[in-house]
Parts: sequence; C-alpha cells; structure tokens
Amino acid sequence: MSHTPDDRNYTDSNESGISSALERAGDLTGEPPSNEATNTKTASKMANLLEGLQFPATKDDIKNHINRKSPAMGNRINDVFEAVQNNLEDGVRYNSAYDIEIAAGLVEKND
Repeated sequence: MSHTPDDRNYTDSNESGISSALERAGDLTGEPPSNEATNTKTASKMANLLEGLQFPATKDDIKNHINRKSPAMGNRINDVFEAVQNNLEDGVRYNSAYDIEIAAGLVEKND
C-alpha cells in the first residue's frame, strides 16, 4: 500500500524544489546567497525528508527518520541516504537540517 504525505512541500513542486517559483529566500529580499547547494536536487529531497525530525539528532536518528518518511519514494532516495551514510559522523548531534546538509556535503557556505 502506498502513502502520499500530506506535506505540501513534499507533493507540490510550486512550493519547493528545483521547479518552484522561488529558488531561495534571497530571491524575495534581493540579498546575495549566504550558501550554495552543491547538488540542488539531492539537497532539496533531503530538506523535505528531514521535515519533522526532532533536533538535536544523531546519524542514526536521521537515518531512521528518513526511512520512516520515505516508503512511497522507494529507491528514489538512495542519493540522500548515501549522503547521510557516507558523510555524517557517528556520535555527533546535528542541530538543524542546514547542519546536516553542510556535513553531508550538499551545501557549502559562501564566505
């Protein structure tokens, strides 16, 4: 049985993701970006999958949350799961989705 999440960001491409009307908050304010996604598609998927995760969270907490949230997506989240598995450190507690995406190498801070 398939389940489609009620999360509007997860199901409505106009609200978030690569094809959304706005790519980032700075598009509204005119400010330059303070960070840049190294892989926009995977970073967007990860952000959606991390919604609802309680912080701080460990690598195991993150993997368990992604597994619970992703059954309808099947193997389409392999890139996200691989980024978590290969880049996050065991025993570290991450305080936000942004911290996770930085650690996973999906977002770089601009100086």
